[in-house]
Amino acid sequence: MKLAHIKVMLAVADSGSLRSAGRHLGIAQPVITRSIRELEHELGVSLFERHTRGVRLTPMGEVFLRRARALDAELRHAREEIAQMRGSNVGEVTIALSTASCMGLLPPAIAAFTKRYPDVTVKILESLFQPVENEVERGEIDLWVGPLDPTSESSRFIVEELFTNYRRVVARKGHPLAGAKSLHELVDARWVRPTLSTRTTEADFEAIFEDAGLPLPRIAVHSRSSLITVLTVANTDLLTFLPQQWIDFAPMKDLFQALDIVEIAAPMCIVRRNGLPLTPVAEYLSDLIRKAALNYEHYRAKT
Repeated sequence: MKLAHIKVMLAVADSGSLRSAGRHLGIAQPVITRSIRELEHELGVSLFERHTRGVRLTPMGEVFLRRARALDAELRHAREEIAQMRGSNVGEVTIALSTASCMGLLPPAIAAFTKRYPDVTVKILESLFQPVENEVERGEIDLWVGPLDPTSESSRFIVEELFTNYRRVVARKGHPLAGAKSLHELVDARWVRPTLSTRTTEADFEAIFEDAGLPLPRIAVHSRSSLITVLTVANTDLLTFLPQQWIDFAPMKDLFQALDIVEIAAPMCIVRRNGLPLTPVAEYLSDLIRKAALNYEHYRAKT
């Protein structure tokens, strides 16, 4: 099996077409076809099936693709690590963050990183952990940063806790319940249920009220979008829980106000795959995230 075969397979899978893959790689379509056939012959299975608009992966192709992506990512890491150890500051880093960590930790970290490594490409994805955990395990994403229960994850990952995390009830400016001091004063309120956890969003939200001995909240809006949550709360009498980082983020402060009702949330963590080290530039970005987390803790201690 040749590495060129892997590159071709990935290009065809990503483009969905032999012709498009050829254009992307600068290779004639017959060469693409021959590479796929040789790979399928060696594996003894069909990787793609044709349809009217191109090709799609077979079930066996899906299985092989996961391994091929991991191999391709690992080879890239190896090349970049060697180049960086030789003093060449090139390559790329891929990082995924929750919305809260984007607001609270990313700005100072990315500013310092791009200044130190202007020729390194940074790929940034906003996501909770569950949708990207397989990509983190395969090494396609170097780091994930966000709220996570460290005890809930397997030995596939190294989970480093950064600081204790909190979320607060928020309302629009001038809300009639803005002076509430406890959830008991909000039993008649209506709520936006945001995405609060990586696995059991509804149970997580409702557990806040159950733990306080209150009836389940009256949910008026279900939201899986940060923007929808913010705009809905800012323009209605609905309430919600938001991470403290949202409330500290300057552009948000004029949209709503935080009530004096605070709940402990999952701690803010850095997550990376277990078993292999980060490249030097990815480790540097990880250090900047740690520094940003420490500074954020100091900021919160003063407010």
